[in-house]
Amino acid sequence: MEDLTILVVEDEGLVALEIVHTFQSFGYSNLHYATSIKKAKELLEKHPINLIIMDINLKGEEDGITFYKQLNSPPPVIYLSAYKDDKTIKRLIETSPIGYLTKPYRNEELKAMLLLAQNHISTSNKDEQFIELGEGYTFDSVEKRLLHHNKPIHLGKKELQLLMLLISSRGTTVSYYTIEQEIWGSKPVSSSTIRTLIYRLRSKLNQNLIQSEANIGIFLDSD
Repeated sequence: MEDLTILVVEDEGLVALEIVHTFQSFGYSNLHYATSIKKAKELLEKHPINLIIMDINLKGEEDGITFYKQLNSPPPVIYLSAYKDDKTIKRLIETSPIGYLTKPYRNEELKAMLLLAQNHISTSNKDEQFIELGEGYTFDSVEKRLLHHNKPIHLGKKELQLLMLLISSRGTTVSYYTIEQEIWGSKPVSSSTIRTLIYRLRSKLNQNLIQSEANIGIFLDSD
């Protein structure tokens, strides 16, 4: 249950507390609530919120949908509202919510929505964890492992550092000087040592995945 850090945005304080208490009865504990847009913004800045439960009809000039649209990199959202007219539905669909519940809703419906949210977030995190490199190669950014068709390939410490440097700079050329500074730091190394490291990493990948730009550096093929 701890996969979710939930922010409830509901301008009726008693209703917000009721929702929080309901979530606690489901086993969730990372809970925050806001009764105003200002407070919601403060909580989003302070806490790693990964799910918003948003009442649409908020007091003030902005409703919940407008507020959500203005957020930078907003977490997934579930809307709650007494409104179910076509205009409201069309507006909320534009924000790609996980779900929408009309008031009054049943606790079982709310619990089901939270389970959907957990699955959505878990799937999204998994997609971010595995970086496709092409030719059947993937990089597990959590375990820091190179895989080929899901089979691990051993990398030495410097080979791993070089691969991660190429992935983080994908689409651009990493200069030989940058490779030297990032991997060896202030320790001087010869150009042959750098070339040997590149050769070792290339030998563990499809040769075409690491391309060279003459006399400048190397880059990870982004095609």
